[in-house]
Amino acid sequence: MGSVALKNIRKSYGAVEVLHGIDLDIQDGEFTVLVGPSGCGKSTLLRSIAGLETISNGDIAIDGTVINSLVPKDRDIAMVFQNYALYPHMSVAKNMGFSLRLAKEPQDRIDSKVRAAAEILDLTALLDRYPRQLSGGQRQRVAMGRAIVRDPKVFLFDEPLSNLDAKLRVQMRSEIKELHQRLKTTTIYVTHDQIEAMTMADRIVVMRGGHVEQIGTPLELYDNPASVFVAGFIGSPAMNFLPARNSDGSLQVGKGENLGPSPVSLRNGREVIVGFRPEDIRLSDGGLPAKVALIEPTGAETQLTLRTTEGNGVIMTTRERIAHSVGDAVHVAVTPGKLHCFDTETELSLTGSVQ
Repeated sequence: MGSVALKNIRKSYGAVEVLHGIDLDIQDGEFTVLVGPSGCGKSTLLRSIAGLETISNGDIAIDGTVINSLVPKDRDIAMVFQNYALYPHMSVAKNMGFSLRLAKEPQDRIDSKVRAAAEILDLTALLDRYPRQLSGGQRQRVAMGRAIVRDPKVFLFDEPLSNLDAKLRVQMRSEIKELHQRLKTTTIYVTHDQIEAMTMADRIVVMRGGHVEQIGTPLELYDNPASVFVAGFIGSPAMNFLPARNSDGSLQVGKGENLGPSPVSLRNGREVIVGFRPEDIRLSDGGLPAKVALIEPTGAETQLTLRTTEGNGVIMTTRERIAHSVGDAVHVAVTPGKLHCFDTETELSLTGSVQ
């Protein structure tokens, strides 16, 4: 295992800076997920740790040793890519043991490590097969096995499930998490899928435009987002946002409809962005008036898209069966204590502050 420390990491391509001073400490055995939209810099940061990108400034350290000048093969890391990158003319066993053969390990040691990794990944019966004879999930497990046999200090995963279908993605993310719990190797995992991040991570690093927006456990980010961006990115469906103003301690929207007491102290008349999760609103006899724009039953839940009188969209999820139809007029209320306030200009959370 190995701790990873990133200090003021910057990366530029010519005049374009894509990483803007990243500071991050990852503890031994931690499963850290880098998440964010396409182009936010998460894969560039991962490739920088791997040594596949040369950083413009800063230090990368593993177990306290700065590795900036080390080539990838000397960094004691193993990387699993989005594309499996298996050799088609080699069997599963030879693909998994290839890096060990390059390192001139004894054949009996290679065989022992390959068998051990195959047992962990349920690949023992497939060792003599070729990549063309495997499913997508099996190929990804072979790629993971190739990383495991190296017994690295750090595993790096670069969107490894993107090429799999939805059902297989769910299965594979469980397998990767179980593998981490068994091996307890420090893992840094890149994805744009916030569901993967929420279900797999010990800690999540939310990135935006080459900056770190917020770091925390999945539930810390979900319950206490630091900004509108994090609140809208973490959670599916995303948090609802409406323009609001404080009126004697209550947050009002639209023509004066009361959503509930403000979670922060605000001066009277202060305008804010109010946020609330789709699962934290319910149909009621009074409250915010809206019309049903769309009904999407998923089985266990029903998702409603509502349109307020000002034309703002609001998403609501419920486990109850809905008797309403598209076009019906309804009222919704927010569960007490579930409102979030954000500054209208900075879009940062106002929680814990007096404004």
